[in-house]
Amino acid sequence: MLDPQAKTVRRGSHDIALPPAELKLLEFLLRHPGQVVSRADIAQQVWETHFDTGTNFIDVYINYLRRKVDRDFAVRLIHTRPGMGFFLKAES
Repeated sequence: MLDPQAKTVRRGSHDIALPPAELKLLEFLLRHPGQVVSRADIAQQVWETHFDTGTNFIDVYINYLRRKVDRDFAVRLIHTRPGMGFFLKAES
C-alpha cells in the first residue's frame, strides 16, 4: 500500500522506507498493475528522460525496490518479462 500524499509504503504490517526515486518507481508500477512496462516507459514517466540502452540504471532501481518490497516476503510482487520490461502482480 502506497500513500502518495504521505509518501509512505506499507506491505502487510511492515512499513517500508523508500527514497524519492524508488517511491516514484513503485507508484508508477502500482498505477499499471499487471501491465508490462518497458524500461523506456519507466525512464520517460519516472525520471522524465529517454532510456539509453547502454545503461542499466532502471534495472539497478528495480533491484533496490525488490530488496525492500519483496525480499522478506514469500509472495513476490515485482516481476520481469525478459526483453519487454517489468510488471507488478502477486504470484499465485
